[in-house]
Amino acid sequence: MNYASIAKMKILITGATGFIGRHLVSRLLEEGYSVSATARSEAHAKSLNQRGVNTAQIDLLLTNDLRSLIRGHDCVIHCAAHVGLWGPKLLYENLNIQLTKRLLEAATQESIRKFIYMSCANVVLNDPVPIENATEDILICYQDSLRYAHSKAQAEQLVLSSASGSLSTIALRPALVWGSGDMIDRQIGPAADRGQFGWFGHGRYSYSTCYIGNLCQAVLQVLTANVASGAFFIRDAERMILREFLSARLRAGAYAVPTLSIPLTIAWPLARFTENGWNYLPLKGEPPLVREAVRTMGYPFTVSINKAKNAFDYRARYSVAEGMAAIERDANKSFNFS
Repeated sequence: MNYASIAKMKILITGATGFIGRHLVSRLLEEGYSVSATARSEAHAKSLNQRGVNTAQIDLLLTNDLRSLIRGHDCVIHCAAHVGLWGPKLLYENLNIQLTKRLLEAATQESIRKFIYMSCANVVLNDPVPIENATEDILICYQDSLRYAHSKAQAEQLVLSSASGSLSTIALRPALVWGSGDMIDRQIGPAADRGQFGWFGHGRYSYSTCYIGNLCQAVLQVLTANVASGAFFIRDAERMILREFLSARLRAGAYAVPTLSIPLTIAWPLARFTENGWNYLPLKGEPPLVREAVRTMGYPFTVSINKAKNAFDYRARYSVAEGMAAIERDANKSFNFS
């Protein structure tokens, strides 16, 4: 690896204070890259600056000058998104789709060489059926009832269609990303401790996962390789059983492991019923169950990484056991999951 060229490469990361962005910033700094980032709050901007990141305190949705933000960089890594499975459709439209479109336009105008979009494996979810060993040519999500997956799929299409002779656009599709500060730490683990998390159909089926260290490794390989524009699934080397994996992840974070199981024949109509209640009645907060959660976690879902292997020699650097051990070490420290 040419460390001199790495030091000269200037990278802008959006969503740098989120789960994936935070880990990615750390890895890029360790590798010697020049990293810039955006942050909405003064506290987050200060924290990033203290780590050696050139940070702009800015709300990406409000600024009209993305060109100035992007100018002078070689690559944009776009991680900012609304990642929840429920919320106003306008939020998904503005943050996940329109922001991506505006960043792509600015990247083209400023002659950026590479645009890496943090997509997700869920962009191929549609009907509630098993998906085994999915490849990148499978139909993307067209059902707007799956608000997150649908918005990410639309944004991904914008990214891939913006590729040109001067701009390489890559969409990485990691499966169920996990690691310290993930969705388990932020939501599922605390819910399990309260007795509010359970399995769909017992949860004993094959599922692809992606440790955050392996996703960061994939980004590093895309940065240094001559990769043709396209979408690429990223996952751990091991094929997991979802219930066994999540149980191990919960134990690694010192959370309770649930025994409650909801039959799929009940979960799907119940989710539709609760969504309707929140859509049409003046109810506060979020529905306790939505169809996208059932679709995401209730069926076998595995993906192929052959395309990533062929394009940039992707290999999972860390085993699931190594990732779990790292989480256990972090659980004994004061870790900020905000």
